[in-house]
Amino acid sequence: MRKKIINKIAEYSAKKPGTVILISLLVTIIMAYFAMDLKLSMQLKDLMPQSHPLVKGFNDVIDNYDSASMIIVAATGDEESLKKFADDIAPRIREQKEYVTRVDYKMNTDFILNHGFMLQKEKDLKNSLDMYSDLNLIPWFSHLNDSFEKTYIDDDESISTKQKENNAVGMLDGIDYLTSTMSKFASGEVDDTYSESDKTARKFLIGDEYSLSPDKDMILILVQPTFTVDEIDKVLVTVNLIDSIIEEEVAKYPGLEAGTTGTMALARDEMESSQKDMNYTTILALILILILFIISFRMWMAPILAGITMIVGIIWTAGFASITVGSLNIMTSMFAVIILGLGIDFSIHIISIYTELRAEGSSIEDAIKETLVKSGGGIVTGALTTAFAFYTLMISNSAGMSQFGLISGSGVILCMLATMFVLPSMLVLRDKISSKKTKKRKVVSTKFMFLGSYSRLISKHPIMTLSISFIITIILIFSASKIEFDYNYLNMEPAGLKSIELQHLLEDKFDMTPDYAMVTTSSVEESYKIAEEARKLKMIGFVSSISDFIPSKEKQGKRAILINKIRENLNKNNKQKPILPSDKDLLIEQIERLQDNIIELSQLAFMGGQDKLDKKAKTLIGDFEDPENNGSLGKLLSILDSSDQKILKGVNQFQQGFSTAFKNYSLSMASTDIIDLDTIPTDIKNQFISKSGNHYLVSIYPKESVWNMEFLDRFKIQMEKLNDRITGMPLVFYTLIDIVGKDGRMAAMLSLIIIFLLLLFDFRNIKLALIAMIPLVIGAIWMIGIMQLFGLRLTLLNVMGLPLILGIGVDDGVHILHRYSVEKKGNISRVFTSTGRAVLITS
Repeated sequence: MRKKIINKIAEYSAKKPGTVILISLLVTIIMAYFAMDLKLSMQLKDLMPQSHPLVKGFNDVIDNYDSASMIIVAATGDEESLKKFADDIAPRIREQKEYVTRVDYKMNTDFILNHGFMLQKEKDLKNSLDMYSDLNLIPWFSHLNDSFEKTYIDDDESISTKQKENNAVGMLDGIDYLTSTMSKFASGEVDDTYSESDKTARKFLIGDEYSLSPDKDMILILVQPTFTVDEIDKVLVTVNLIDSIIEEEVAKYPGLEAGTTGTMALARDEMESSQKDMNYTTILALILILILFIISFRMWMAPILAGITMIVGIIWTAGFASITVGSLNIMTSMFAVIILGLGIDFSIHIISIYTELRAEGSSIEDAIKETLVKSGGGIVTGALTTAFAFYTLMISNSAGMSQFGLISGSGVILCMLATMFVLPSMLVLRDKISSKKTKKRKVVSTKFMFLGSYSRLISKHPIMTLSISFIITIILIFSASKIEFDYNYLNMEPAGLKSIELQHLLEDKFDMTPDYAMVTTSSVEESYKIAEEARKLKMIGFVSSISDFIPSKEKQGKRAILINKIRENLNKNNKQKPILPSDKDLLIEQIERLQDNIIELSQLAFMGGQDKLDKKAKTLIGDFEDPENNGSLGKLLSILDSSDQKILKGVNQFQQGFSTAFKNYSLSMASTDIIDLDTIPTDIKNQFISKSGNHYLVSIYPKESVWNMEFLDRFKIQMEKLNDRITGMPLVFYTLIDIVGKDGRMAAMLSLIIIFLLLLFDFRNIKLALIAMIPLVIGAIWMIGIMQLFGLRLTLLNVMGLPLILGIGVDDGVHILHRYSVEKKGNISRVFTSTGRAVLITS
């Protein structure tokens, strides 16, 4: 049956090549029309089944919470330049109203200054209560030490979580700024005493309003777009627009570097890089294939015809993909290169035998018929085995894996059809046109005679050949057993992407990653419970929740009692006492006490591996390994030790300004008004409340990169214990890896069974079917073994190439066996000089 069909194709191609080409051209135009609508989506979640609860939850968050899709502008440099840069660039980004709704890089200080104490925990308010009883510096420092010791020294759990560590860093930052300002006052270096005092009190009470890293050399600017990450066209336009603004602003600040990072920036980089790489690799593959053709066949036209055949096959496949799935994902975007690599195989076998027959003097019609008889069976079998190897991936629950199998498998068959119909017709038409122009065209024989010699040699020594192959295989089996899987998704991205470099830097500077988990709740109370449980986990760097801004009514009631006491203490503070020379030792004593307290905290941080806190502490107490670094406290103490009378004058000026500002800001923060949803500013509400207004978002940021599989495994377990509705890109990726692993193993076993059954059906001989499988099995072992020897690892993407290896491995064996069955036994030399050449070239 198959031979009859192949003979009919050969006969029709020989007699009516123009008709075949015309029909193929019409089909190509139609498929190209459909291919124009083919979209490209590089989101990791697109590889997952859209019905999966994780994906449904993730899509729900993306669609209903504006803050779930953010563009992060990250900049590095010195503190002052970073702040000026942020102040300059934020208004320019806000002007892009078509694409941007909000830009955040500072805290909402108005809300904090009106409700700051109500947002503090009851325990912290109790510990700091005495700090508001006397604002003169000596008693104030004494009460600061009391509060510090209660909060950090006497409490074993004071820095047990990342959130508590961050709070401690913030406290030290405020003390560092305060002591540094005192030193300036004492040294007479301050011109505007009111402004500096006011700034110091404000910073001590509410912290730094800019989104700076603990070491002050990185700033984050969060840009909320008017669209979601799924609207890739707008993502490309907006991220590119922001990058152009960054480029203009960065030029004003020497030494400052900035760029975009986060999910949207990475999506843009993935899209542009994939499109560019796909174009480059496709063009490069075509060029290299053409060069290989020219060198191997010593002719110009045949490789061009093969290239045209491949382009036709790719267009047909692209049209098919557009009709069936509508868009390409991370996996399916590589289909063109796969089709080129596999499809050219078919063309090489046809051209190889056709040119051989024409060189031996066969007519055009006889040559094309005999070519398809000798190569057609192998091409059809090779195409089917390869296609079904890909089709087995369709059993996967992963949308990416399933679509990859469908598109690649169908692409192989479409390329086979293009090769069987289009290429023979073009070869016939080309030779007929050529024969009319010249009486006789000399066809050069392009047999690889060295392959014939090689085949004769190994056929004379089969035992030695098999023994050497067996030894190599055993060695490489051992090597292949040690192959590792690289689970790091970012390692699959193109090298040198600035968005990834900034993401790694962000993780290092802020101890949190933009790849986070999310969960929606139906109440503020539920948000609070989940947020508090998450903060107890040491693997968590930061938790963001509406409950941070709306304490429960019960908590607000308890805090109001303490806030009223703070107000009473502040209102009694009307008298300032100047620091006299006789009082200086008391001031020094309290500052030294503070220094000792911070040294003890630094030691606790060092033993706990909390480097950010230890580093911040050393800015105050100095570094014992560096005698010249005394820290801001050491500097202040050395100034106070001086006998210069002007020093106390400066300290009293600071006391006067600081005490007044501290009292005013504290009274403002000491409001006992109830905080509810109506009280919360809109810019804060929009970060946490769904568009419907009925649900709330809790975002949980791990402090390590989630692309470390060991960490991701623990992260997933903890998140699932926290809440069964939790979602997020890290969890989507983990589930995808699990699906790919399970389905990949099943697909591999299934493909081997199907391939064997197809070979058995083709050869009608179990021995020949098993022989055809040998190149596949040995080739796969050698490939993985050599990968391991060269330090390469399996990844989510190169695993998708395994069906390609299966297809090629079977294909080569099938062609050799088919040609061997056509030729007489003992004519192994002819098989290898002709079909062997094609196998070598295709590989």
